[in-house]
Amino acid sequence: MEIIFRAIYNQPDETEIGHKIWHRESLLLDAVSATANTGGFTPLTAIARFFDWDRDLINAASLQCNAVGQIAVIKEVNPLLLLVPKTDGRNDETFLINDLIAAANATHTEILSFTHFGFIQNKLPALEIRSILGVLMNPDLKTTIRVLVWDIDLRHRIEMMRIYDEYKKKVKKGLDLSN
Repeated sequence: MEIIFRAIYNQPDETEIGHKIWHRESLLLDAVSATANTGGFTPLTAIARFFDWDRDLINAASLQCNAVGQIAVIKEVNPLLLLVPKTDGRNDETFLINDLIAAANATHTEILSFTHFGFIQNKLPALEIRSILGVLMNPDLKTTIRVLVWDIDLRHRIEMMRIYDEYKKKVKKGLDLSN
């Protein structure tokens, strides 16, 4: 799988008030992966507005996704939406990234727009990112995803690339990716 990091510039007014207003579409994609959070001006709200998705459907799906704690596949929208429940610091990102990969495989997703880190209000969640990369960069991973377009808030791209480079070195040396 090829991982392409896409630096997302957020408008100063968005970062100042902590509200995501705009979404920048990935040029090619089969599916969008987004966090199930529609409470206010969130990235999912911006994505839904951009694609003109039914807001009642997205709100209901988000509530259900968070209640169950698993990936929800929303086939009624275009492009396909893979909703990921909010983690709220529960350290369940390894389960969730594996569940996301299973959902992508089940829907034959080849190009996935991974929007979860395109708008970061505080510090970069490095532990979550390391857990996710540990799964995604595992040489034994079986997936239909050929290209994962990973949105990263421009303000955190340098730190993100340091973490990614660390994992590339681990893969090259055949080291354990789980830590």
